Amino acid sequence: MQKILGLFRGSLIEPWLPQTPDISNYQRHRNRFVVCVLWGTLLYIAAVVLISQLGFDIEIESRRLLTVFSLTSIFGIVVALLTLRFTGRQILALNLFITTLSLGLLHIVLNTGGIYSPMVPCAIIMPALATLSISTRAGIIWSVIILVFSTAFYIAAKAGIVFANAIAPETAILAEFVGIFTATAFIIFITVYYDISTRRLRALFENEHSKFIHLAHHDSLTGLANRRYFINEIERAIFDASINNTSFCVLYFDLNDFKNINDTLGHHCGDIILMEFAKRLRAQSRATDIVARLGGDEFSMLLRGLSDCEVIKTKISSYSEALAKPLTLENINYQISASIGYAIYPKHGKDYESLLKVADHKMYSVKRSNNSSPAYSS
Repeated sequence: MQKILGLFRGSLIEPWLPQTPDISNYQRHRNRFVVCVLWGTLLYIAAVVLISQLGFDIEIESRRLLTVFSLTSIFGIVVALLTLRFTGRQILALNLFITTLSLGLLHIVLNTGGIYSPMVPCAIIMPALATLSISTRAGIIWSVIILVFSTAFYIAAKAGIVFANAIAPETAILAEFVGIFTATAFIIFITVYYDISTRRLRALFENEHSKFIHLAHHDSLTGLANRRYFINEIERAIFDASINNTSFCVLYFDLNDFKNINDTLGHHCGDIILMEFAKRLRAQSRATDIVARLGGDEFSMLLRGLSDCEVIKTKISSYSEALAKPLTLENINYQISASIGYAIYPKHGKDYESLLKVADHKMYSVKRSNNSSPAYSS
């Protein structure tokens, strides 16, 4: 079934879509809806003609009406497909299709009894199609048009005007059935396809919204939490800790000699170092830890449940060991290392600014004491 749908889409739908490179996914879905409606109408007309020719003994005049309607509708379908393909004007294509379909239907109604024509129920297709495929405004306009013609036929009938009827009495019931069935089938097709498209568009929107939220909260280079998101997490941790009377720790990382290697080998190598540094921090973190890039070569971590200084120092040592493996860049072995400071809530502060300030101060104290150690070697 999936292969059949893929073949149908590849051979009948995609070739008729406008080849516009900057078209949105939403517009592309709408264009596919239009093409599906046009092809669906064409296939339905072909089926009706084939069944009427082979399965029923229909009068010559009725066959003529069916032929005129079919040719008119097919002409409208072809014009609409070409308009959509070469101009990309979806609304114009749909209005051309609805107009030719309406003219074909009007010709049948005029020759099958006017207001008493069994094809009158098919008129509801026009405003329904316009509403679902164009807009509510278009649906109202086409509803008014159908209402005007219906009123005119009603007034004509009340005035005693009799329209020709090409349908023989013995086939009248069949004609009524075809009219009601056509209107119902067409509306069901439009509604089902529109519902499927709406679900797909909703899923696409939710996916894009999730990506947007992720980009708003995370660093684009490393994928870590950004400064804003990290601060929000610290404030949330402060709120939880104040209620539960618990503690947590904030670590502050600054890469050693990063500016030198960045200036020497270029920003591309600097980005590689930052991404590798982030990767190693993530590998050493727990599921409850928050790892963030605050900016440049500065990183931070939120470690919930840690408040003992000796445990924290042991944790810092483990991070330093994990970062110690050399990274080869441009035939140079870069020794990834960082100066690390820490702050404990509520010991060193009761708001995020105080905690980051203390952790930053401790980090710079470590950095000053390590200035004599080389960060890279050839």
